[in-house]
Amino acid sequence: MKKQELPKREQGVFKTVMKCYEQKQYKKGLRNADQILKKHSNHGETLAMKGLILNCLKRKKEAVEYAQKGLKANFKSHVCWHVYGLIHRSDRKYEDAIKSYTMALKWDKDNLLILKDLSLLQIQRGVYDGFQETRRRILVLKSDQRINWIAYAVGNHMCGDHQKCLHILDTFIKTLDKDKVWDYQDSEMFLYRNRIIEESGDLKGALANLKKIEADALDKQYVWQTRARIQIKLGQKAAAEAVYRKLLEVNNENKAYHTGLQESLGLSPSKDGKWTEEQTKSLCEMYDDFKAKWKYCSYAKRFPLTFTTGKAFSERVDEYMRPKLRKGVPSLFRDLKSLYGDKEKVKTIEETVKSYYENLKKDRRFSPSDEVDSETPNVFVWVLYFLASHHEFLGRPMEALKLLDEGIEHTPTAIDLHVLRARTFKHQRDFQKAYDILNYARELDLADRYLNTKCVRYAFRAGKVEDGERIVKLFLRDSDTLDSLFEMQAMWYELSYGMSQLKLGNYAKALTKLYSVEKHFEDISEDQFDFHTWCLRKTTLRAYVDMLKYQENLRGHRFFLKAASEIIKVFVTLYDKPKREEAAGAGNGEADLSKLTAKERRAIKKRQKRLAAKAKKKEEAEAKKRAELEAQKSKEASQSATASSEATKANSLKESIPDGGKYAEAQDPLGEATKMVKQMQRYAPNQVQSHLCALEVYSRKKRYLLLLQAIKRTLKLASSASPPPPEVHYHSILLGKALKEEKDIHPTVVKIINLETEDMPQIPKSSDDLAAFNDSYLKANLASLRHRTVAAKCRVLLGQGAEKAYEAIHEGKFAECAMDLGASVEAFAFVKTLKLPADKIEAMRKTLHENFPLTPDFKEAAKELEASTEAGAKS
Repeated sequence: MKKQELPKREQGVFKTVMKCYEQKQYKKGLRNADQILKKHSNHGETLAMKGLILNCLKRKKEAVEYAQKGLKANFKSHVCWHVYGLIHRSDRKYEDAIKSYTMALKWDKDNLLILKDLSLLQIQRGVYDGFQETRRRILVLKSDQRINWIAYAVGNHMCGDHQKCLHILDTFIKTLDKDKVWDYQDSEMFLYRNRIIEESGDLKGALANLKKIEADALDKQYVWQTRARIQIKLGQKAAAEAVYRKLLEVNNENKAYHTGLQESLGLSPSKDGKWTEEQTKSLCEMYDDFKAKWKYCSYAKRFPLTFTTGKAFSERVDEYMRPKLRKGVPSLFRDLKSLYGDKEKVKTIEETVKSYYENLKKDRRFSPSDEVDSETPNVFVWVLYFLASHHEFLGRPMEALKLLDEGIEHTPTAIDLHVLRARTFKHQRDFQKAYDILNYARELDLADRYLNTKCVRYAFRAGKVEDGERIVKLFLRDSDTLDSLFEMQAMWYELSYGMSQLKLGNYAKALTKLYSVEKHFEDISEDQFDFHTWCLRKTTLRAYVDMLKYQENLRGHRFFLKAASEIIKVFVTLYDKPKREEAAGAGNGEADLSKLTAKERRAIKKRQKRLAAKAKKKEEAEAKKRAELEAQKSKEASQSATASSEATKANSLKESIPDGGKYAEAQDPLGEATKMVKQMQRYAPNQVQSHLCALEVYSRKKRYLLLLQAIKRTLKLASSASPPPPEVHYHSILLGKALKEEKDIHPTVVKIINLETEDMPQIPKSSDDLAAFNDSYLKANLASLRHRTVAAKCRVLLGQGAEKAYEAIHEGKFAECAMDLGASVEAFAFVKTLKLPADKIEAMRKTLHENFPLTPDFKEAAKELEASTEAGAKS
């Protein structure tokens, strides 16, 4: 291709175009570009620059067209490829942008600007080997700049090459003035170098280096922390003890310092979390000294409750609780909740607080040894609050509510009592009553943002969506709309709203909010983009490397995992919906035409054709309506260019919110669900929920190798403390059934599955009888209602009928099995789907109602079921 060159006059105009782009004078730049294109309509670089300016003016479609025209006109221009990459980058299409930059470098390999842009994209995407090579090329071209040495060192560090990283830093350090007094940047660089030495495994070298730089390093506390940590690893415990005591003088509430001191003194617990008698004695003496030395140190008073037992624990917990109950600290129970794994400590706490309750009620004192009326009336309220929290946590809602009623009668305006009462009903699944109580508590203090937030969530949980939206608006500015919450990244609101809409069956609205959460994580990741250059320039290297490592697992956050699992649930529901409708049609005789006469078959086919035409007409009308809406939006967007800045901002905000309707109409719901499963398995591989979601999706896609992989990963995460969830058994039965019945599975797949499951007793073998395998599982897990329910579902899957499924759940000492509320609701919901006589369902309901009297799911359900179940039983 012939090189394109502009005449001298137009070259000057082109430089003006470049300058206008850099100075953000886009309209002026556009006029100059058009001036060149009038005479040289096929000049590639001008076309590309016009596209870049249009992209800055938010005219995306035109921008891409001009950039592509520029590439066609001048394929070998690095400017055209660079511009194309910049447009991709603005659309967050980083992979395409990297390809474009790579092509640009093919035609101008030493262009520093392109190399720097490429390196930023590579570090943002976590392509550390590519980043390392790009920074090497930049360093070769510009070795007199500090940032280039630092960036190349960081690239090697992120690739795991510690020795090379040290070599680069040492080479750069040799160029520095040795007599210069260290500033912040020098200090950070030397501390980062010390961290590299430690990570390389040379602990003695790291300790020696730390002593060398300590006098000049500015972050003294980090130096002491690092020294103590390395000394512990090297077995220099006496030296580490002195450093940790020094650190505790700086901050006596830092748990890490206390843990380090205990380890240096040989007072750490064993693997099962227990201390010996000798260790307990030493710890008691040490923390008694700390308590006397640091009067207000909360940790010195709280930590002994962890290792003491018996009388010593009783005395210390009494001493710890009394001041906090006098002050009215609502978080006291949450503070002590970690001790509830020990039954003896739970018993001691209960006896202690009950004695408080009795003595305060009678004589307004904590114990008979105190003076009568020595405590204020408020103390009694906080004792009631703690005792109610204790009973509620241990699954005794009736006792908790009785105490709360007494407390509210004593002090009707005690908001915390109302909040705990609402929480008790919430945990019993009476969401409507919980919302009513919490809303009353909110109205007692309208300035409390926490209560406002809680009330919104309770409203959504109760299905009161309009109330939730009204309440959340109370803490927004008058000019703000609910869309402003998207801009605030209020993920708690979006998750609560999305889950409430999913419960109501409004899948489009649910997906809008759930995908908004995913968008926030994308934005959080994008927000780090500008920090890459800033951190390297300011040499905040330790924090920068921590940030890069955090970014690698950003989507492992519980908010993202919750949103992803709910999105998967929506798409699985959308996939199953047509199947259920088809099954219902089959139940009405619509699917089986073979038993009908020719006249009846013609009538049914005619009816189906009419329904299909009606559905098509409806779909066309909806498509037309959507097109009109899009046209209206486009018109409004063009008009907003001349509107006020606030209106423009509002339109921009609406455009950035994900379109749930588009996702809800996806042609391949399982394909969309798979995208989320892959993200969950990548960023949260140690979370069981990630693999349970994979089970639901891959079983429906009939991807049996991936299904087996998810089963194996779930089993790998299981232990004696957390056994594998029962869903694994269901999908193991489903896999075994598929291998026996489906003829289109490739023989190689079958062979691999058989080989992989040879040593896995949790998965049935090809020779096993699936019904017998399921029965043995049921027999081994009769004590758990959740496991019984899964075994019952397996019986339905294997075609054993509703009666056998009911037997799996309800027979054999049903009332004695361990039934938490969640498992009970799930079991009862499943039984109601079976075609069973009403008396059987009523018998189960009564048993569950006796265990959970406050739960609406088990209150007089038989009357509602009678009509539907009788019809099912007759059929």
